[in-house]
Amino acid sequence: MHILIFPAGFILWYLAYEAKPIINDEVILDWEEKNINKRNKLLNIINDSF
Repeated sequence: MHILIFPAGFILWYLAYEAKPIINDEVILDWEEKNINKRNKLLNIINDSF
């Protein structure tokens, strides 16, 4: 029975590994830039209030 389970497990692992999403650095950089802009706006508001 183990003779059939191990190859099936490796095949499923390979399919899951190939289907993993690709990390897009451009999207991450855009997200970080938006967050930095928001943080700077909030810091400016806080600093102006004091």
